[in-house]
Amino acid sequence: MRWIKDHKLVSFLLIVIVLAVSFLIYSVASGGTGNAASGAAGTVLGKIEQPFTAAANKISGGVSGIFSYNSLKKENEQLKEENQALQKKVTSLTLTANQLDELKNLEGALKYKGKGDTTKLISGDVISMDGTNWMNIFTINIGSEKGIKKGDVVVNGDGLVGKVKSVGYGWSKVVSVVDESSKISFKVYGNLKILGILEEASDGTLTGFTLDSEATVTEGDTLITSGMGRYPSGIVIGKIIKVSYDSNEQLQKVTVRPAVDFKSLQKVSVLI
Repeated sequence: MRWIKDHKLVSFLLIVIVLAVSFLIYSVASGGTGNAASGAAGTVLGKIEQPFTAAANKISGGVSGIFSYNSLKKENEQLKEENQALQKKVTSLTLTANQLDELKNLEGALKYKGKGDTTKLISGDVISMDGTNWMNIFTINIGSEKGIKKGDVVVNGDGLVGKVKSVGYGWSKVVSVVDESSKISFKVYGNLKILGILEEASDGTLTGFTLDSEATVTEGDTLITSGMGRYPSGIVIGKIIKVSYDSNEQLQKVTVRPAVDFKSLQKVSVLI
């Protein structure tokens, strides 16, 4: 009895549990007829079970949430990996497409003839620009090991690029046609009787004159190398964008835009 007095709360709970169990046993024994006693037992049991059921539901929900979070995290990481793989494939395909375009562009250079009417070309990449005007002089990644020599002509699929200024093992410096030191003898495509000289370069364009001051040339005419001088014949130089007459010198002057886009030049071929 003293123990009950000292532990009143525990004693009360034990009594409630005993009564609930007794009512439950009685209800089962009576076949579940639904009398007042069984109803009371169900009510008491329901009240007792509520906190335990709620706790169990919280635990179950927490465990389910943990597994759900881990699953989402795993799926997210997998999607990131797949995205990175796709990005690499896209980059690879883009690089391949660019390289194919450059190679197709260089195919046009195969129609040019080098010294002795040969068509031997060595292709290389532009690796650096030199000088204050970067379009004038640049370096390519091929040199003496490929048989390249000073003075060799450089082209791409669009037309005349320039000539080799100096060469070493694994490199060559190229002077472009837009350098002020370049002088090019030209013919007019479509009327090969017209000859002229391009002797100056400024702001990415070339200027010169026709040997016959009465020759008929117009804006849009294409100029090609004549074969006289350092450049073999038939290489496209560019298009005439301006025609004027200098009365003092009695010369018909032309301004030409080069066929080659030097700002985006990446691959070239050397005629050897």
